[in-house]
Amino acid sequence: MLMTIAIVGASGFLGQRLIAYLLETTDYKIVALSRHATARITPVFDRLSVIDADVLDEEQMTEALFGVDVAYFFVHMMGQTNKDFYGQEAIAAHRFSAAVLTSGVKRVIFMGGLGDDHDQLSQHLLSRHNTGTVLRENLPLVIELRASMIIGRGSISFDIIQNLVHKLPFMTLPRWSVTLTQPIALHDTLEYLTAAATVNVAHHEIIEIGGPDVMSYRDLYVSYASAIGRHPTVVVVPILPEWLGGWWLNLFTPRGHARIGRIMVHSMSNKMVVTHARATQIFPNIHPESISRALIESAHSPVSQ
Repeated sequence: MLMTIAIVGASGFLGQRLIAYLLETTDYKIVALSRHATARITPVFDRLSVIDADVLDEEQMTEALFGVDVAYFFVHMMGQTNKDFYGQEAIAAHRFSAAVLTSGVKRVIFMGGLGDDHDQLSQHLLSRHNTGTVLRENLPLVIELRASMIIGRGSISFDIIQNLVHKLPFMTLPRWSVTLTQPIALHDTLEYLTAAATVNVAHHEIIEIGGPDVMSYRDLYVSYASAIGRHPTVVVVPILPEWLGGWWLNLFTPRGHARIGRIMVHSMSNKMVVTHARATQIFPNIHPESISRALIESAHSPVSQ
C-alpha cells in the first residue's frame, strides 16, 4: 500500500531537505505542513501537497493529518520573540499529539538532540528531550532520533561554523570549544529518517545517530577550514564569556541564525556523542560517512548570508 507521509515543520532546513530526498528515493505521497509552507514550498502534482497549518492550532493540524500514515515532527520555537521556547515547544508537542490521535496517524518520527539526561543540559537540549518525552507519553509509537550537529548547508549550527571560518582570519573560542561532539552528514541523517518510516519496531525507540568521528568543536572548526584551504589562527580562552560569543554571532552570521545560535551555543558545553549501538542494531545497512568527507562535500556549497 502506498504510504502518505506528513512533515510538520516542513519549511525548515531538515523538512525541506527530507522532502527533496523522499521525492527522489521513494514513491510516498507527502504532505508538507508549516505556518508558511505555501510561501516556501512548491507542490508537486500527485506527490507533494503543501498546507499552511499552525502546530499550535489543534483543529487545523488534525484536519491536515487525516489520511497520513507517518508524521515527522521537526518543530522548534527558538526563533520566536517569545523567549519561553521550552514552554512553547511543550505546548506544541501536546497539541500535535492530540491531533495525531484524532487523525489516526500510526507512527511519529521526531528529530531530537544528543546529550546525557544526567548532565546539566542546556535549555535547548532539555527542551528537545522533553518534547520527545511528551510525544512518547501521549502517542502509541514514536521513534526519536537524537543527533549532534548535522553537516550540510542550511544546518544552523554548521552554517555558523562556515561563516566564521570564511569571514575571520583569527578566531577566539570559549572553553566549550574543547567539548566533544559527534557530527553526522546530512545525507546520512536523511537515510536514517527515511528508514525510520518503515523499520519494524513494536515500541517507542530513542536512537542516537552520529558519524564515525568524535571530535571537539575546535577540531571541527579547524577541519572545515582545512577543507576549504584556510588555516586561521585559533585560540581557546577559558574565561571568554558566552555573551561575547553571542556578539560574534551577531556580527558574522546571518541574523536569523545568530538569534537561534545564541540559544544553541549553550548546548556546546554539553558532550554530545553516541552512547549506545541501537542505530547499528535497527539500521544495519546504514554506514555513516566520515566527517572529513562530509566537510569536503560541504565546502563546495554556498555559504548562507
